Amino acid sequence: MSRSGDRTSTFDPSHSDNLLHGLNLLWRKQLFCDVTLTAQGQQFHCHKAVLASCSQYFRSLFSSGGGSGGHPHAPGLGPGAQDGLGVPQKEPPPPPPQEEPGTPSSSPEDKLLASPRAINNLVLQGCSSIGLRLVLEYLYTANVTLSLDTVEEVLSVSKILHIPQVTKLCVQFLNDQISVQNYKQVCKIAALHGLEETKKLANKYLVEDVLLLNFEEMRALLDSLPPPVESELALFQMSVLWLEHDRETRMQYAPDLMKRLRFALIPAPELVERVQSVDFMRTDPVCQKLLLDAMNYHLMPFRQHCRQSLASRIRSNKKMLLLVGGLPPGPDRLPSNLVQYYDDEKKTWKILTIMPYNSAHHCVVEVENFLFVLGGEDQWNPNGKHSTNFVSRYDPRFNSWIQLPPMQER
Repeated sequence: MSRSGDRTSTFDPSHSDNLLHGLNLLWRKQLFCDVTLTAQGQQFHCHKAVLASCSQYFRSLFSSGGGSGGHPHAPGLGPGAQDGLGVPQKEPPPPPPQEEPGTPSSSPEDKLLASPRAINNLVLQGCSSIGLRLVLEYLYTANVTLSLDTVEEVLSVSKILHIPQVTKLCVQFLNDQISVQNYKQVCKIAALHGLEETKKLANKYLVEDVLLLNFEEMRALLDSLPPPVESELALFQMSVLWLEHDRETRMQYAPDLMKRLRFALIPAPELVERVQSVDFMRTDPVCQKLLLDAMNYHLMPFRQHCRQSLASRIRSNKKMLLLVGGLPPGPDRLPSNLVQYYDDEKKTWKILTIMPYNSAHHCVVEVENFLFVLGGEDQWNPNGKHSTNFVSRYDPRFNSWIQLPPMQER
């Protein structure tokens, strides 16, 4: 309580709880709901004020600038993003970002008034119905029910809708739940959503678990697909930790384990700094040859597709459908420099990499898991006046391009 002259200000600590309880009651009884959210075909009737008070996405969408027409984008997603967009049903294409949008039939006077157009139905693409239901539960109750089966869906929805409080609760849940039984699942979720702290905590359990393996189990781990860690260097470092844990007994297995590693998948600078610095890689003849072969492989980048072996093949059997460059629809007919892959789970195209130049009408071939792009044209011309003799090669292991010697003819 505070006093100022004859006036008294009294704070009621129970008001916020009562207000939230009242809003939750209205939500449960579907009273005064003014917007319907749809995710995976399931509808949720909500209150715009509640959504906008907790989510920057909805705040922008329902405001005069963000929700008065067109195709809304979540903050942080560009106009070309394909995931996590809320799309008002039956809406026209988005206006230019610089333009203050009005209703489809708005006049200049309407724009000056900046009055928001009512959005009553909103389809949330990329949001799961389970994740959205649990996020809405949090908005109306301050509680969210999480499990290892649902936390990833809740994380995705909270990031799409920009609700950092829910993201924080998900991270806290994952950090508290890590155990020897589930660290692999947690590590996968953490890697997918860029949760570095959680990934480090999960990797500690991974290392502790690995150190207890016997030789046969360790050998099987190095042969497994997919590998338990994200990079070949991490797999090498894990092997070194296992050997060092009981050096007198285990060091005899070093050559056998190192043969199972694919050193050509480790970039040359890391081979020098992180691998060559390990003592047995310099002293053991077998390990020394494996390291030398990998260094020689990196010294001849233009011939790598002719020198492929098990030691240089990517650790994956998954096939991807690629869309390379081409002429997108539109009046300018500017060839694209994008290489996209088809995400079969989300049924959409995503950007894999960017070519060194724009190209259309080119030839594409895959050789030993390298992608070659030959010829084509870098500008649209119906008579092919801008055809090229360029040859480029893409390496999916390092997400890198190199220019190969050009063809003799364009």
